[in-house]
Amino acid sequence: MIESGLQPLQSYPGVRERWKCKCLNPACRAIVFPTLGSVTSRGTGCSECAEYGFKRERPAMVYLLAHERIQAAKVGICNVGTGRIEKHQGRGWELYATLSFAVGRDAERLEREILAEWRAQDWKPVRDEGRTYDGWTETAPVTPDLPIGSLWNGVLELRKLLAL
Repeated sequence: MIESGLQPLQSYPGVRERWKCKCLNPACRAIVFPTLGSVTSRGTGCSECAEYGFKRERPAMVYLLAHERIQAAKVGICNVGTGRIEKHQGRGWELYATLSFAVGRDAERLEREILAEWRAQDWKPVRDEGRTYDGWTETAPVTPDLPIGSLWNGVLELRKLLAL
């Protein structure tokens, strides 16, 4: 971890467990939670310093997408201007709605709560004919009893509850 520019802040939790660390870059000093496996296999370090990936300190959005053929909705987050939504659209997803946030950590918090609510309702992730795809675990079924508009209303209610 230290060779990757991270100072562990807790005892070693295991190769696949998130490990609380502090970035050693004087311009950053973020608290991050990589796994040792990701650091050693991919050479990743601080997710906040990296030129790739989601940035919690930058403007971001929560989005809701729909895929008609597989009858699914997908919730996600991305920083503004990354092309993430367009990537999904290229795979058959249609943008339903977005919510903007001044900082990504608020979008990340809302996404986490949305997914927790979906799983608490026992709405299982939707696979495309048994295949997995990017972000499939962030999906829920869209049915006549559970239309996409209802899912979006739930997102808006959670945002209000969380005061974001």
